Amino acid sequence: MNLEEIRSTEYSKCVNLLAKLIDLDDNTKEKIHKCFQSMGIKNLFINLESLDIPFEICEKLKNIKSVIEMFDE
Repeated sequence: MNLEEIRSTEYSKCVNLLAKLIDLDDNTKEKIHKCFQSMGIKNLFINLESLDIPFEICEKLKNIKSVIEMFDE
């Protein structure tokens, strides 16, 4: 398995976890997965405001970002 396949697998796992955690619809889940693939997970959280996702989901992702930052220090 090459690096790109591993990365794709990990992105799928992450988006599936997010889908379960914050109850994502399939359309939003796909948008987030595409963003993971194009900009990476960290950059997705940095650029949340620019994503074309529902406001409620964006707010939930901001909360997740805050939790990650608390434990990342």
